[in-house]
Formats: sequence, structure tokens, C-alpha cells
Amino acid sequence: MITHMSSSPLKGKHILLTRAEHQLASLSREVCSRGAVAIDFPCLGLELLSHAVEEGARSLQVCSDVLFTSTNGVLSLDAFCRENSQELKALLTGKRIAAVGEQTAAALAELGIHVDIVPALASQEGLVNAYATHGLPTRLLFFRAEEGSNRLAEALQKQGISVETIAAYRTVCPAKDATEIIAMLKASRIDAVLLGSTKAVRFYLQRIGSIELANLPAVVVISAQMAEAAEKLGLRVQVVAKNASFESMLDTLAEYFDANRS
Repeated sequence: MITHMSSSPLKGKHILLTRAEHQLASLSREVCSRGAVAIDFPCLGLELLSHAVEEGARSLQVCSDVLFTSTNGVLSLDAFCRENSQELKALLTGKRIAAVGEQTAAALAELGIHVDIVPALASQEGLVNAYATHGLPTRLLFFRAEEGSNRLAEALQKQGISVETIAAYRTVCPAKDATEIIAMLKASRIDAVLLGSTKAVRFYLQRIGSIELANLPAVVVISAQMAEAAEKLGLRVQVVAKNASFESMLDTLAEYFDANRS
């Protein structure tokens, strides 16, 4: 890991952050701790699918376990509760809660919800192993994105688990004005852009509206698989994180700038 010192290759660099608005604060702090300048440009928004979540809330009465695999799933269910003058903690009382990923677990904890299972590996295999250790659910309710994959539910069903999947939200492109960011790109005032998902890539391009401008900063992605997807969409990827995390994206970006110092 690159040490956070005044001589850091990231010092003074202007870095565009494209995560969802509610996820920007922690990443911005990490960027600033390395001496860089964080520029918020959310390229992911959440649209609550209230009807589906309402059905899921009714299903809670008969399920034994609830599964969240992202902070967005947690926030979507919490938003539904707030809209209906309910408390998420009360709604989940008596259910065994599983969270994939420390950030998902932290989002639940912030809402006062005890998390019973956090797989050692934040993956499909890790979750299956965790249930094998802690005991299989009799009936599982899984809150995820509308565009999410069915692979996890299918893997759990193969273990004999009854799974009901709730498409709680969809990911959309924010409609906010991008004039200021476009002007900064034209003036070469943005040194790098961090892209953590294929959806972020698509919506980054949509918000900028020009592949030429979008390619002016160093393009940083979170995995080799995503690099391939981004390049198919026309981006020139300069930096691929060594591990699938935003911290690794920043470490690898620092190495890139260090190697390209004039």
C-alpha cells in the first residue's frame, strides 16, 4: 500500500469520484488523506421499486432469514420503511440477517440492526460456506437490484434453500447538470476518474456526452473484467486495480503517476 505522505504521487491530483451520492463521503476522505483533491460526480442513482419491496415486506412474516449483498439493498428497504412510517429494525426483528461484505454489514449496523452472518469471503462461495457453518435457512428473503444476477439465488437453491428474490431497486443515471465537470475536463483540470462498476462507466459516458472528453483523465477501473467492458464502450483504461477495492484503485493510480513523472 502506498503511504500517505506529502511526497505521495497523488498529491495535488484532481480525482473524479463516480460512486452513488451516499457512498462518496468515505471515498472522498480517503482521496484527501493521500493529498489529492476529490471531485464528486455521482454517476449512480437509486430508484426504489416500492411495489416489489412492499411484497417483500409481507414475505418477511414467513421467512427465517434475510440476505443483503449491498449497501444499496439496505438503503432501499430503509427508504421504503421511512416512506411508510415504519422502522427497519422493527421490521427485521426475529429474522437471522446475513450481509455480504463489511460495508453492507456496517450499513445495517448504523441502522441498529444486528448482523448474524458475515461471510469471511465476500462472494457466492463464501456465503454458501457460511450458511453451511451456521445452518441453512428454512426460507430466505434476498433483497437486491432489479438488474442483479440470479446466480447467487440459484446456488443457494441447489443447497436446498427456499429463496425468494426481491428486486428492491434499480440503478439509474443521475439527471443533475454536468456543465461544471465538462468544463473542468475541457480545461484539463481533472487528472483521473475512478470507475467501480460497468454501470458507472455507462453513466459516466452518458453524463459527459463525449467519449473524447471522457478519455482525457487517466481512467481507473476496479478489475480486469471491468477494464474489458469499459474498453468495449470506448474508454482507454490506463489503470486496473490489483484488488477489487477503491483503496487498491488509489494505490495503483499512485504507482501509475509515480512511473509517469516527468
